[in-house]
Amino acid sequence: MDFLTAGIRGLLAKRSQISLTVCGIAIGVFSVLVISAIGSTGQTIIGQELEKLGFDCITVSASQKELNTMGPDDLVAVAALEEVAVAAPLNTSIGRVVMRDYAGEVLLCGVDQNARQIIQLELKNGRFFQESDIAAGANLCVVDEKLAHSFYKRTNIVGKEMTITVDQGTETFTVIGVVDGESNLLNNLAGGYVPSFVYIPYTAHQSLCRGSAIDQLFVKAAPGTEPEVAGERIAHLLNVSAGYRNLYRYEDLAVQKDRLDSILSGATLALSAIGGISLLVSGLSIMTIMTVSVQDRTREIGIKRAVGARTIHILGEFIGEAVLLTLAGSLLGVLASQLLTFAAGRLLGLPLGIAPGMVLGTLGFSVVVGAVFGVRPARLAARLRPVDALRYE
Repeated sequence: MDFLTAGIRGLLAKRSQISLTVCGIAIGVFSVLVISAIGSTGQTIIGQELEKLGFDCITVSASQKELNTMGPDDLVAVAALEEVAVAAPLNTSIGRVVMRDYAGEVLLCGVDQNARQIIQLELKNGRFFQESDIAAGANLCVVDEKLAHSFYKRTNIVGKEMTITVDQGTETFTVIGVVDGESNLLNNLAGGYVPSFVYIPYTAHQSLCRGSAIDQLFVKAAPGTEPEVAGERIAHLLNVSAGYRNLYRYEDLAVQKDRLDSILSGATLALSAIGGISLLVSGLSIMTIMTVSVQDRTREIGIKRAVGARTIHILGEFIGEAVLLTLAGSLLGVLASQLLTFAAGRLLGLPLGIAPGMVLGTLGFSVVVGAVFGVRPARLAARLRPVDALRYE
């Protein structure tokens, strides 16, 4: 407590000198915490968006497209496996739609009624496909809000018709539903580079594209089943059905998501480390101001030594001042970063926040930096001989 009291008195005696150092430490802590908050929030949001796109499941497809014979019977067989919770087909192609004499390019997705359990599609108007629509290969479609607004300047266009053209043919489809396109952050970030989505029954897609095979399956493993186990079982079933050994293969999209998470975590850590360099620079400022403080208080140190203060007392006092100086700046930086992330989160509607572990880690690192850089000035003060210190002018 004596060290703490003496350190506080020493800092209060030179308030005007330490203000810039405190601000430097605060800026360093603020930078590290804000960068960490942005990185972790971005990682969380991207992970959620990838899950909406089906990146928490596995895909099954043929390694050689020309040999692919996967059909409705295979889909039923895969869905019946005990390792499978949901299986949904997906056929894709780039198409051109025409409505009200306007034309646009779209990504055409052939799906079935289970697609919404794989890809999170929030219905805004109308309905999604039913099993009878898939069985009949009905010329029905579900569009996203982006496309609806482009053609009609409104989102509810249920009942309208559109002409869809692909390389193989042209057919007219009736809109039965509109899904939320604005919730897809990845689509928003890509801007105009990603076309609007149009969903049609995969059986209608096969008819439009003059094909009979399912391009790929999206599968969610049953609870308690490892994706690798489900993938191996499905691939084996399809290979036996097709009469080939290694034609069908699976890919665990969660692995790709984890790899992306690792990359984002590494990037966030690297940026935080760059921000942490400013803390080291602040440490140099601490060492400089504490060295000046030693010179200014040389006679005071001599008096303390003359009345019995030991080397450990002088050493502890100056290291305590350095730690308190660093702690004050760090707390100011923490407060500023918390206020900024809270305000930005409320303004942008994002889950911005700083992990408590990151706050404690940054505080600990900054205090250690202050203590380390305060050692040299403290040693200079502790080594002063009482006689020399008292004679210092």
